[in-house]
Amino acid sequence: MKEINIAESDVAAVTTQLKRISSDVSALTGPEWSYPPAVKVIDCVLSLNRKYDTFVVPRLKTFMSNHPETQRVVELAKLMANYPTPHAFVKQELNYNHEDRVRTLDSVVKYLCTIIDGAKTLEEEKEELTQWAIESKPHGYRTLRIKGFGIAGFQYLRMLFGADTTKPDVHIIRFLSDILNRRVSDIESLLLLEAASKREDLSVRAVDSYIWKRGARGQQDRTETNTVRLAPDVAAAFPTEKSVDEALRSILKELKERNEEK
Repeated sequence: MKEINIAESDVAAVTTQLKRISSDVSALTGPEWSYPPAVKVIDCVLSLNRKYDTFVVPRLKTFMSNHPETQRVVELAKLMANYPTPHAFVKQELNYNHEDRVRTLDSVVKYLCTIIDGAKTLEEEKEELTQWAIESKPHGYRTLRIKGFGIAGFQYLRMLFGADTTKPDVHIIRFLSDILNRRVSDIESLLLLEAASKREDLSVRAVDSYIWKRGARGQQDRTETNTVRLAPDVAAAFPTEKSVDEALRSILKELKERNEEK
């Protein structure tokens, strides 16, 4: 992955915004974080460019109801092998007729099976997948060479299995682009959100989840959305929103008094 240097002023601007929303960023509460490994894989692939609540969730619920015994990724692989083709499995079990997603799911399942080859129990499989998620790097998606499975999908898979990182999807990129008043790349957005979250001592996954909920589900940020970028030296002198407000009010008061004296 090409090395990208992020500007200190950009990190400071994102950190300022995270400071404003920090009280709204809570622990991960969605059911997706506690799904069994097999369902997490399906979740990840079905989520690619589809609406999560209306498309993905109903299919996951149906699958779990029909196959409560399918917990492990290796069990998912065996279930898929019972069908004539992966496409037949996806069409029958997930009510989805999308050839590209079929290939993606089949490839991701086969890849993860190589990761958990030695695991004999569900708990051992979870441990292996968590270790993989934490040790993997964002550019790992390139080594997989799975068509249609880019950095956002790869990062979401890592997040589902325990990595404290972010997926640079459309909602994350839009959030950061709005703050910086310019378009940011996927890698740049990932690095920015990780750096800013670390400064605020926030879970990157939790911040990602908050931004996604606000973007995908229309939940509004209770803070003001008009963001003004401060120069690094000014930001250092006024590190909080309150300190900036107080300084500006003082200036406004002084200007008002001068005008009254004229």
